[in-house]
Amino acid sequence: MTRRTSLISLSAIFCFCILAMLPACRSSRNASPPGLTGQPVASAADSNLSPKEQFKTLLNGYRPWSDVSMSVKCSLRSPKNLTISGKATMIRGREIRISFRMLGFEVGGLYADTDSIYFYEKLNRTIVVESMSRLTTASGLDLSDIQDVLLGRVTYPGARDSAGSLAGKFRVSDDGDKIILTPKASALPWHYTLLCVPETVLSSLSIAMPGKGEAQCSYAVPLATDAGPVSPSADISARYGKQSLEASFKWSLETASWNNGLSPARNLPKGYRRIPFAQLIKSLGSKQ
Repeated sequence: MTRRTSLISLSAIFCFCILAMLPACRSSRNASPPGLTGQPVASAADSNLSPKEQFKTLLNGYRPWSDVSMSVKCSLRSPKNLTISGKATMIRGREIRISFRMLGFEVGGLYADTDSIYFYEKLNRTIVVESMSRLTTASGLDLSDIQDVLLGRVTYPGARDSAGSLAGKFRVSDDGDKIILTPKASALPWHYTLLCVPETVLSSLSIAMPGKGEAQCSYAVPLATDAGPVSPSADISARYGKQSLEASFKWSLETASWNNGLSPARNLPKGYRRIPFAQLIKSLGSKQ
């Protein structure tokens, strides 16, 4: 695989995963909890608590946050094999920046704000630009919600880090050793199910898009952070149209730096050749 193809495929991890996880969808109840990894947060689960009370226990651990910077390792297992590390910065609801590096040098990157999402690679000076509305209009989810999905946190449009706001937005039901959370608002053009294990940690997110595909994101047991429980890894398996993908993100939460008052830094390369978004997705299935 050439370096250019590698970077394009790497960028496609993010775009493909977001596309697969955000549009209108229905629930899937056959997801399995992920392997238990990392140092779990202290759990206040009690067999005497109802599913709603266990859900509230999870939400009560959430804390507001303004920004975070940390290392990330991204792995693509199918349809290509690729692993690369980078530095990620998120500003709550405003910006996601990831700089991909090899041998200490930046070789490409991802930038997303409320307006657009960009993927660029430096060797061939190419860039892909897509409107953020393509990812958010159909789902109702915004950049803050995307950040929550990446970090393994329960999300709902407009309910920001508030246990009281989130608790009332879901139907909560007991499904054996799992708790099923389903958005109440049937009028919303999206529908997804979050699975929680009895220890009151988010286990997985399963989505199916009628006529398009399906996706599952399994989360490792969360670590305690300044923002409350955050998963150190997300394993994603998705199918979108004729394309399929298996990928993972591993966040270095132990060395993450939170709430430093960072401001958006929209520093994008200039003079790069723009390639179509469709070509980026098509590259996932190429044999280069």
